[in-house]
Amino acid sequence: MKLHAMRIAVVAVVALILGSGVGLAQSNNCGRVGTWFGQGDSGITWIASDTSGVSATVGQLDLDWVLIDPTLGGFFPTVVRVTNARGVWEKVNQRKYKYTWVAYAFDANAAIVFVARTSGYATMAGCNQVNITYTLELFDPAQDIWSDTPPFAFPGTAVEKRMPVVVVQ
Repeated sequence: MKLHAMRIAVVAVVALILGSGVGLAQSNNCGRVGTWFGQGDSGITWIASDTSGVSATVGQLDLDWVLIDPTLGGFFPTVVRVTNARGVWEKVNQRKYKYTWVAYAFDANAAIVFVARTSGYATMAGCNQVNITYTLELFDPAQDIWSDTPPFAFPGTAVEKRMPVVVVQ
């Protein structure tokens, strides 16, 4: 009788381990790699393309602005254009990623007015939605954006939704 109970216990433990492994494998498929539509709390919208890098836990990101006020609400009235953002991401855990991106703002004479660096966290809220927290930092063009303190920093939130595959029949 004890041997039978022991076998049942071992089978149950193995089933739990295998079952949780399948669950982990499925959640691992819900990562940052893909194309995303994003909207920030300031009204800025973008399309992001996240690719993997040297491993599945790091990569690059490219943000193409769909709607952006280059003057940041009139705060920089001479700005006429902001470049698309380029950056990197890194996996923190199964649901959370940290990231940094950079973009440049220009006046009508093609002079850089400010450099924007944004860093934050993207938290998966399922496979197809990401909740984002960030800090947008604005640097003078003469500053080193990797070591100097920015004169302006603004926190915010955003949401991204994964682009689905749509088959028209």
